[in-house]
Amino acid sequence: MVKDVDLLKKRRVVILTATVIITAIYWFTALWHGPKTGYVKDLIVFHTLFDGCFAGNQWIDFWQYIYQFALTVILFVFVPWLIVKFYLRENFKKLVYRHKHNKTALIICCILYPIVIVSTFITAKDPVLAYEYPLSKLIGTSWSIFILFEMAYFFYFFSYETFYRGFLQFGLLKDKPSIKEIIIVILIQTVITTLFHIGKPISELSMAAAFGPVFGYVAIRFNSIWYGMIIHFVMNIFIDFNVLHSFEKLPNHFF
Repeated sequence: MVKDVDLLKKRRVVILTATVIITAIYWFTALWHGPKTGYVKDLIVFHTLFDGCFAGNQWIDFWQYIYQFALTVILFVFVPWLIVKFYLRENFKKLVYRHKHNKTALIICCILYPIVIVSTFITAKDPVLAYEYPLSKLIGTSWSIFILFEMAYFFYFFSYETFYRGFLQFGLLKDKPSIKEIIIVILIQTVITTLFHIGKPISELSMAAAFGPVFGYVAIRFNSIWYGMIIHFVMNIFIDFNVLHSFEKLPNHFF
């Protein structure tokens, strides 16, 4: 019993420390940007590393976000996997990707999806949000680029939910947590994910604070990060689509 308590304490210290450090590294390497030029913002580290490769090519705006998504996978999935497997000596899949089919969860998702999709029609009309999304304005050039970008975008949400709702949240919980412990862990996750959105529009920062507890609770209640992940991903696809639609910038051809 003492050994189990010591292992839990070690896991909590390691995971919380790693989360703060990795989040800070990610923010500086993948989110830090210079002043916006029109609707475009330059990711500073990407441009420092690869500016010469593009030499004024407009597609640098597209590829800087592919770089961002790739870093998300490396820092939010691969690095936590290394920590759990080789330092904590635990099963990463069992800790993070636990999942059991749950009929109630599926019903809730079926109810939430239409609500989430409809809500994006309203939020997409916000000029401040439209200034931020889509991340790459080039996805309005053709439907093929739009689809490819959204497919790559999935890896961002997969990694984000893996890291914050899986690695962090499940990692801090014991097998049979008390209600108090659940509340504390969800609050920790919400504070970190809200701080993660610093630099985003105030409306998005507010949504991060509001939905952090919701997605956190859903993950714990149904013992799975997948339900929240899909909702998160679907919501952002429709934000991109509806922003382009609201400002008459949808693609008019496939290629």
